[in-house]
Amino acid sequence: MNKTEEKRQIIIEKAADHLLLHGLKAATLRKLAVTAEISDRMLMHYFTNKEELLQATLTVLTSRLVSLLESSRTEPMPLEKFLPYLAQMMKNQQVRPFLRLSLELAALTAEGNSSYTAMAQKICNDFYLWMASAIQVEREEDRLELAALAFATTEGFMVLDALGSGSIIDSALKGLLVRSPTIK
Repeated sequence: MNKTEEKRQIIIEKAADHLLLHGLKAATLRKLAVTAEISDRMLMHYFTNKEELLQATLTVLTSRLVSLLESSRTEPMPLEKFLPYLAQMMKNQQVRPFLRLSLELAALTAEGNSSYTAMAQKICNDFYLWMASAIQVEREEDRLELAALAFATTEGFMVLDALGSGSIIDSALKGLLVRSPTIK
């Protein structure tokens, strides 16, 4: 890695820390440059525009989140164990800033902000593919459908958690146990 790439990576890592602490709306070029300890002009030397910097930063954050989720999971899990695992991980204080950022990104995308839409779609696809690799399936042809179900359910859990409706998440997980008596 050459010096330019090394500096880009340092900037991305510092920007990632900034986004986790302050969110996307506080991610002005000036604040990101201050965080990276460089001038606005130098920031634009390393990145074509703010979107490029944010895309690279959100990609790093996605990798960080996957690493956190992988840290306590040693092997693929069936859906009936994977969903409770993800619900429990959402309570982890290290994971919570990622959830807050994800909700903010979803809100910005829902407002029609096209620059965030492409970023959100990439993160969504990356996370969906991770879920597909993390789910244990009996039939390989079921993998993507179960990953989609896990992804949609987890996103719902995230919204419910943000609204303080953890009891609905608990009820959903109990319903999963009723539907899948093999894991009792």
